[in-house]
Amino acid sequence: MNGLALPREAIRLGQDWTSIDALELVLRHVLTLGFLVLVIAAYVTRAGAVARAQGFWERVFPLLVPFATFAGLWMVERLGGTQRVDLGVVGLLLTLIGFSVSLWALWYLRRSFGIMAEARLPVTSGPYRYVRHPLYLGEGLSMLGLCLTTGTATALIFWVLWTAMQLVRASIEERKLARHFDEYRAYRECTRFIIPGLY
Repeated sequence: MNGLALPREAIRLGQDWTSIDALELVLRHVLTLGFLVLVIAAYVTRAGAVARAQGFWERVFPLLVPFATFAGLWMVERLGGTQRVDLGVVGLLLTLIGFSVSLWALWYLRRSFGIMAEARLPVTSGPYRYVRHPLYLGEGLSMLGLCLTTGTATALIFWVLWTAMQLVRASIEERKLARHFDEYRAYRECTRFIIPGLY
């Protein structure tokens, strides 16, 4: 074929459409595309910031998290899939649930969306009624699902480190919002951090 090789994913899908690995790959790409479209739309239509990001922790650190996400996804992809069907099924379900929660959260966050820690109007409706950071909850579930599908200790160690980065990022955002919005301080007192029913 003129020296052109099909991508590894396309070859794998062509060989076995019924495997959990192939199904997970297709769903992940479709949901990732939907998520990226929403992120771009939110970024373009977002409201102006009441307070801009300043310093390393508000400007630079939040940008490291998406970089770590893409680097981790690349690593997880290279590690290959698990041969254990039970881990594959659990991973697939967590990925679907996580992407669904992320899309739901992003839909409500739209005009207040930001990558850096900037103060925009707090969102308290939709999934934000239950937890203060549903977007990070959804992303965490998705990433855990992908790591379980891989089924390696390296992938799970990556998930733990990546989750720690997300929790630090959420705390930075909370401090920023609490400094600028009285209503956010009140909201923080009566809404769970990231897991419903757990402080």
